[in-house]
Amino acid sequence: MGGPGWRASLNDIQVLATAQDLMTTRLLSVTSRPSVSAIPAPPLNLSRLPVWAGLLSMGIGLIVLLGWVGDIDMLKSMVPGVLTMKVNAAVCFGSVGAGLVLLSRTSVGPAGRRIGVALVWVTIAIASITGAEYLTGIDVGLDQLLFREPLGGVGSVIPGRMAPATVIGLASLGLAVLLGRRAPRIVITLSVVALSLSYLNILDLLFDADVPTFLVGYTQMATNTAVAMGILGVGALARLGAANPFAPLADGSSTAVLLRRLLVVSVTVVVAMAWLRLEGQRGGLYDTSFGTSLMVVGITLLNTFAIVRSARWAAGLEMKRQALELERDRFFELSLDLLAVFDADGRFRRVNRAWEVTLGYPAGELIGRPLFDLIHPDDLERTVAAAQLHFGDGERVEAFQNRYRHHDGSYRWLEWMSRMAPDNSIAFSVARDVTERKHAEDRRAKRQRVLETRNETLSKRAVRDPLTGLYNRRHFDTAVARLERRWRRLPVVERPPVSVVLFDLDDFGNLNKLHGHQAGDTVLRLFAEILKKRFRENDLVARYGGEEFVAILEGATSADAVRIAEDIRASLERASIDIGTDSPIRVTVSAGCAQLSDDGDVSAGLSVADVWLAQAKRGGRNQVVGL
Repeated sequence: MGGPGWRASLNDIQVLATAQDLMTTRLLSVTSRPSVSAIPAPPLNLSRLPVWAGLLSMGIGLIVLLGWVGDIDMLKSMVPGVLTMKVNAAVCFGSVGAGLVLLSRTSVGPAGRRIGVALVWVTIAIASITGAEYLTGIDVGLDQLLFREPLGGVGSVIPGRMAPATVIGLASLGLAVLLGRRAPRIVITLSVVALSLSYLNILDLLFDADVPTFLVGYTQMATNTAVAMGILGVGALARLGAANPFAPLADGSSTAVLLRRLLVVSVTVVVAMAWLRLEGQRGGLYDTSFGTSLMVVGITLLNTFAIVRSARWAAGLEMKRQALELERDRFFELSLDLLAVFDADGRFRRVNRAWEVTLGYPAGELIGRPLFDLIHPDDLERTVAAAQLHFGDGERVEAFQNRYRHHDGSYRWLEWMSRMAPDNSIAFSVARDVTERKHAEDRRAKRQRVLETRNETLSKRAVRDPLTGLYNRRHFDTAVARLERRWRRLPVVERPPVSVVLFDLDDFGNLNKLHGHQAGDTVLRLFAEILKKRFRENDLVARYGGEEFVAILEGATSADAVRIAEDIRASLERASIDIGTDSPIRVTVSAGCAQLSDDGDVSAGLSVADVWLAQAKRGGRNQVVGL
């Protein structure tokens, strides 16, 4: 029941019961034609974005520094004839970029993280000093410390000094990188400030690179400065993980795909049409009124085209969603398994027709009802415990069995598999009626128990004397052989003392003649009980034959054996045996004891014990003889 088909049912119900959500993940890259099959789009991986952003920032700063070393204007700026990135700004982008890389890599140890923090503080310090120069009018000599801006070069209002917008952006980025995930809202605010300054300065380049606009202050950033600042702003936001406001744009859902497309359109279309309008006016192709009208018409047409394509794409998604919902409904109706969707409190939210077919419950009777209402009382406690782990901790349910009440009041065995949705809001469950299998298992288990009992009885009969319950002669001989092998594997000095005792009931033949064999059997059973009580569990005690009994005592000397045998003799002598006659009878026993030699030969020990037993008989019976 736990095979691939069983698991496939659970996967199907989870997928089909959430068809609308499934369409969000499956139909990401569908084209504008509704008939084209949807191809899943992979989500964007933002985990390494901070590292790449830091590396790009370091690269831009290094290129600019090389430009200043070699006096190459193309390396100082991205576009010929526009502002160049200042040396102090290049140092800042290199240091903050390196700091971002070190603070974003999980493999960096504490020392590396301290270096990263120090590099970011270098950026904040340089930006702060430059900002103070603007505010106080005091030149501390930082602006042209490394290189002097040549006369006539394209620069800022103050030679060698980064623009105020650059100061604000670098200080914001430095603080954002230092805060990381500890203050997401502050990091978002600081990063948005840097991104806004970057975007507005790029607009300055597009519309009029020579004249600073009112958007970003009285001096512009260099183009490469704006690009590097934008890259770092994206990297700082990416460090926030799920708290990143742009994170929803990176997943693989259709919503994210649509938002990414609309974002590109909203950013590029307006800027492109405004730039074309200005270029046309500067080229004398049309005046301001015609250019404005042309820009509005162009924006309207492009946006309309984007909306139409998005609408057709959404229509394709809707068709696929409806088809999948139909597939889901068919699956629910046709499945022979009991399919159910539960809320987080364990209440039925949806069931299929198999519940009515198998257990007699119409769907409407179960919806909203707790699943525990119908559990067999004997199964309720463990079902509640499993449900707490499932609904509370999200643990999967695998092949869990309990009894569920049928509509007619009887109980059926169900086997469950269930798993929670990713957000733990609902559970998708599959149950299968295994009543017949359980009954078959119970019958097999009962037969197995009977066979085991019979086998145990047969095993006991094979080694036990049926009358006394002691070991029989066959088992005694086999056990003695094993003991001898074990003893002989030990060094002589480590072998324990071993003694043997032979018992023989006195005048047992006359007892049988006078009182019958039933009386003799009663005496044998009574003597066997005395032996069982007196000897240890690890002593080997057996009925040796007829009225003879034997015992092997490991760890006992001959004197120990004599003492124990004497206790047994005295116990039998005191016993009053009721054999159904007018008065009870008394029986005695004789015994011979011997300690085995160092070679552990039991046969030799038995021979010696037999000699002492014969002496006890000749000496008048009812006595123990041994050395």
